[in-house]
Amino acid sequence: MKPSSPHLSKAQPLTLAFSGGGAKCAAQAGVLSVLEEARLPVGAIVGLSAGGLVAVLYGLGYAPAAIRDYIANTSLLEVWEFDATQRAIFGPEKIRARLRTVVGDKTFADLRLPVTVLAVDMNSEREVRLNSGRLEDAVMATMALPTFFTPVTLGAMRLVDGGVFNPLPVDVAREMGQRVVAVDVVHDHSPTEPTQIFEARGPMRYATAVGRRLRLTEIVESAYQMGVVITNHMIEHNLRDNPADVLIRPAVGKVGLFAFDLAGTAYEMGRAAAQAALPQLEALVYPKTTSRLAAAWKRAAAVIRRQRARQATGR
Repeated sequence: MKPSSPHLSKAQPLTLAFSGGGAKCAAQAGVLSVLEEARLPVGAIVGLSAGGLVAVLYGLGYAPAAIRDYIANTSLLEVWEFDATQRAIFGPEKIRARLRTVVGDKTFADLRLPVTVLAVDMNSEREVRLNSGRLEDAVMATMALPTFFTPVTLGAMRLVDGGVFNPLPVDVAREMGQRVVAVDVVHDHSPTEPTQIFEARGPMRYATAVGRRLRLTEIVESAYQMGVVITNHMIEHNLRDNPADVLIRPAVGKVGLFAFDLAGTAYEMGRAAAQAALPQLEALVYPKTTSRLAAAWKRAAAVIRRQRARQATGR
């Protein structure tokens, strides 16, 4: 419960840490929608890969539902092109063109709240925190998953997906704010239940079906599962050293990296997970009010117990 008067307790803004996860990251937009409905303020966001994209779009003022729709309306075949450098499966230009439709020529200075996206410089083998300059370059860098997308050159740096080093950046979020909420969309994964890695609509649906019959998708699916296992171990290790105040893990295990047609499902899973965590989130935003309400409830409960005890003894 939030205070009825701003004088009861000042709201403490949340700092959000978003993992990567491709289409799964629509769940993070779902979390944002619940925070908005509950009027819980977001002070800053740090994200990587598609989680970095969600953070940037939200910082630009896009509504959570609009972010969901942008992910859902992405078509794998429409953004695929041959990589002339032969260093990745996808060339960069079509992806850049689609990204430009939502970020334009904006820079980090145009954002309504502080946002940092993470990348890794393959030349220096160090984590890079991008929070200034052109948004297009930063998002392309944080989404440059090795083998799938080509690295992004910025100055002397050759940048790839920040999840290579830090798949859930709670440590960076902690430096940006005191109350950290981590949204991990990688964790929910079962090796016994199939994950829909690619979108299952239009021509891609038939291409995937043919590839599965010819056993051409098994390598991709095995590599994906291995990547999830490694990433989960890294996240658990990071959380032991840098625990979040609230950890939200939407049940998006069946949504794969490129299952853009399931973005709506991921969004609703994010909403459900955030709604379940609302008591924790509200206690984080309004710590004084929450403690006062708890104390008041304890006092009221004690009075009720005494009254019942008197009634039972006939006094």
